[in-house]
Amino acid sequence: MKLRRVLVLIPLAVTVAVLLALPRVLRAPEPVPGLEGGDRTLLRIWLMGSPGGAQSWLTQQLRRWEKQHPCVTTYLRAVAPEEAQSPEAVLPDMILYMPGDLNNPAGGLQPLACPDGLREELLRCGRWQGEQLGLPLCWGAWVLAVDSALEPGTALTPAPTTLLGKPAATSSPTASPGYPLAAAAAADCPIQSPGGMALFSLQLLLPPGERPPFPDDLAQKTSASVYADWQARRCASAMLTTGQATAFTALVSGGKGFPFRILVPEEIVTDQVWLASLTADAPAEAASLLAFLTGPEAQQALAAQGLHTVRDDMTLYTAGFSARVEQAAGTGLSAVNAYLPAPSVHSAAWQSLQGTIRFSQALLPLL
Repeated sequence: MKLRRVLVLIPLAVTVAVLLALPRVLRAPEPVPGLEGGDRTLLRIWLMGSPGGAQSWLTQQLRRWEKQHPCVTTYLRAVAPEEAQSPEAVLPDMILYMPGDLNNPAGGLQPLACPDGLREELLRCGRWQGEQLGLPLCWGAWVLAVDSALEPGTALTPAPTTLLGKPAATSSPTASPGYPLAAAAAADCPIQSPGGMALFSLQLLLPPGERPPFPDDLAQKTSASVYADWQARRCASAMLTTGQATAFTALVSGGKGFPFRILVPEEIVTDQVWLASLTADAPAEAASLLAFLTGPEAQQALAAQGLHTVRDDMTLYTAGFSARVEQAAGTGLSAVNAYLPAPSVHSAAWQSLQGTIRFSQALLPLL
């Protein structure tokens, strides 16, 4: 009997071993979490670039939206721009990206209706060849951070913050002194900035005659590298995104940074816009999610991350540099078209900084 049982079990064991050895693609696919049982819709979302704090905001809003739509599950995946534009790519339902991530987006994206209440300047950012291919979800700006070491005894206290280090609303925006040109000029590295649209904001903040000597590698570093130089105090002032400035304010509040202040241009010129597009075969639920993300409730929550609303019927801040950015955007807001190649944007900004073409002549073709 024992021998017969062994003879029966041997073929079974061989079969199991063969199945385990098969390539994964030949086995049954693994279930997607949250889709077991019942009829559910899976919304696939690709995440490319994003402003600082935007991913945290998005995660919270997706959870809220899923509670309102219990038969829908969202699946968020980070992808590189090269993967998204590969001819072999199987597109998701929604793509989230920054200007410069998607070039020449003809085909694959569906034209969108423009909801009421969104700022036209930001809608133009997602418009291509007369079609609205992307809707703005939030935006940030470029500001100039100044190390308080340049101004002994005059350092300003960072904007009021909550216990979590986020900007807190108080009474009114506060003005900031000008740029300390003489002190900055005496520093080993007076100023640092990435290239591209940051250079347009730099020109608004520091017109000719009010600029310190530029380092040889100005505009040659990435935004992340400039921020690293700023954190290590390798430069006396730096062009930062508002997301970086918000993050550094939190570090200062936690005792891990150094005193500084922020200069905000009188008008906002930016490429820090987060956009969403729907692909051609996206289900109706994707449009519903997009409407939710641009709606008043989700937009109000942007304040917790130091981001700015895309709605023209809302303001989020009453104090600190975020309020000054919001106020400047009320004076003028220009956002680069999302689908232009980054090298073209950088070339125009650099020529304008060097004075070979006028500021408006360089900027207007980019909008």
